[in-house]
Amino acid sequence: MKKFICGLLGFAAISLTSCDYHDPNADKFGNDSASGWVQFESNGATYASVPQGTKSTITASIPVSIKSIDIIDLNGNATVNNPVNEGLTVYYTVEDIDGSSSFINIPGSVYVPKGELSANITFTVPASAQVSCSQFRVTLTSTSNANVTVGFEDNDIATHDFVVGAYDLSSMVGTYNALLDGEDQYQCNVTLGAEANSLIVSNIYGIDASSQTTIYVNEDGSVTWPDYESNFLLTNGNTPIYVEGNDGVSTCLNGGTLSLNFRLRSATTLYANNSLVLTKQ
Repeated sequence: MKKFICGLLGFAAISLTSCDYHDPNADKFGNDSASGWVQFESNGATYASVPQGTKSTITASIPVSIKSIDIIDLNGNATVNNPVNEGLTVYYTVEDIDGSSSFINIPGSVYVPKGELSANITFTVPASAQVSCSQFRVTLTSTSNANVTVGFEDNDIATHDFVVGAYDLSSMVGTYNALLDGEDQYQCNVTLGAEANSLIVSNIYGIDASSQTTIYVNEDGSVTWPDYESNFLLTNGNTPIYVEGNDGVSTCLNGGTLSLNFRLRSATTLYANNSLVLTKQ
């Protein structure tokens, strides 16, 4: 199911003229001085998790940026072409990926104040909808000005996913399929830790099933780590090796997923960064 919604963004570009000026918009966006493109600020997904049974609503936002290509002079030197706010309508769709987004209350328009270069497509998720997991995709489709496109050449970030779900630490307990750095596959077990909001991940690196690594899952789904000396992994010769965590995120999609970023280290040596995706069986 798709829902078509329009949002409002403001945009214009600075127009410079001189005998040495080379117009980078020529044959790309036409001669309109308000030329350029719109895109999301980053690829990927935004996550929002809340404690089950919450009585409040949450507000989530997806940043949208207005861009304009650099000004290039005859010597090939680039100058950033900063747009100024005039007014522009941007159209987008909302598509369900997992579950239903029918509960979302989206105002349908967003305005970039004068002098600003970005705005947020903002919506609220009522407490009644925060008891299951859903994922939807927002896709920028067109604008009200033919000379302002959605994306441009290598700058084409036209979609952004949003995941909202209930936070329930107990539901994360179980056996997971592990994929390390997109190559190595094995299994990990996840159990509740003794500390508040903590989980224990066994066999996090796939070489010691008896190892136990602590992570903390915050109510927004983000993962944090204790000091590396609290996460002993194994002994290499006489040298203790630890797991030093960077960040991570948990979602309730596909029965539960943990994405963890960490590296191994000793007291004096740092090893390569690792990316681990755990998908619940």
